[in-house]
Amino acid sequence: MQSRVVSQRLLGKEQRLAQQKYNSQSGSFTIIRRSQNADSAGSDSKKVWTLANEEELARLVAKILLGRYLHVEKIIQGRKPKPVAVEGAAARGAKLRLKVKKDQDPWHRDGLLFQAISWVAAHKAARGTQSVFSLPHQIPAHKGFDGLQIELSKGGKLSGLIIFEDKATENPRATIQQDVWPAIKLLETGRRQNELMQETTALLQRAQISDPDKLIATIVWKQLRKFRVSITGGSGHDSDPGLGQLFKDYDAVAPGKSTEKRRAEVICFSDLRRWMQQFARKVRIAIDNESEKKLCSTLKRPT
Repeated sequence: MQSRVVSQRLLGKEQRLAQQKYNSQSGSFTIIRRSQNADSAGSDSKKVWTLANEEELARLVAKILLGRYLHVEKIIQGRKPKPVAVEGAAARGAKLRLKVKKDQDPWHRDGLLFQAISWVAAHKAARGTQSVFSLPHQIPAHKGFDGLQIELSKGGKLSGLIIFEDKATENPRATIQQDVWPAIKLLETGRRQNELMQETTALLQRAQISDPDKLIATIVWKQLRKFRVSITGGSGHDSDPGLGQLFKDYDAVAPGKSTEKRRAEVICFSDLRRWMQQFARKVRIAIDNESEKKLCSTLKRPT
C-alpha cells in the first residue's frame, strides 16, 4: 500500500505551492521538495516525503525496537555500522511490544510504531545539520515528550529546541484541536519548562558541549522553542486545501514571525489500521532477520 509523508512549515493561513520540485535521497524515504511563492507575510516552504521502501523502513524500526538506535543514525548518515549480535531475549521483547491481544485496541502499538517512523523521518530531514535527538521511545503510551531535537550553530551554541507532537489517529483534525493545540498552548505559557531543561541538558551532554549548565543559564526559551507536529492523515490531507485546513490555527496557537517555529508533517493512509497491522508484521520479520544474523555469525566462529 502506497503512502506519503508531507512536511510543512506554516506561517499564515494561505498556502500556495510553486511548480518547482526535485527528488533526492533514496532509502526509506524519497524526498520531494516544493518551494512556495513568497507573500507579504514572508516565505513558506513545504517538503513532501514519499515512502518508497517499506521493508527498509521496517528494518530501521526493528533496530530501534531492539535498542540499536545508534545503528539507525549511522545508516541514515550514509555510514555502515558494524553488525552487533542480537540476543534472543531482546528479540522476544521487541516483538512482544508489537503484539495486540484479541480484546485489545491497537492504538498503543500503532503509536509506538508511528513515533519510530517520525524519529526516522526527523533524522532524514536533519541530515547535514548539527542536530541531536532524544532517544526513540521503547514503551507504548510513553508519558514524556514524544521527541526532542536540539539544533546547534557552528560555534556550538544552541539555536533551536524542537518539541515533537506525534499522533497516530483516524481522526486527525479532532486530535489536533483537542490534544495537540492544548499541549502546545501549555508549553507556550512556560509550563513543563523544568522537564524541558532536564531533557535539553541531557541532549547537550550527548552533543559533548563542555559546560551544558552555563549554556542552559543563557537560554531564552521563548526564542528557542519550536514545534514539529506529525500526524496520520486521510484522503486530501497531503495537499492544499486539505493540508492547510488540517493544521488551521497553528499560527494562532504558536505565534511568531519565523516559519521555523511551526513544522507540520502528515503521513496519509487510506486505511491506517490495516497498514499498521501489515507494517507491524514486516517489523517482526525484520527483528527475526536480525536474530538470524547473530545465529549465522555464531555458526561461522572457529572451534
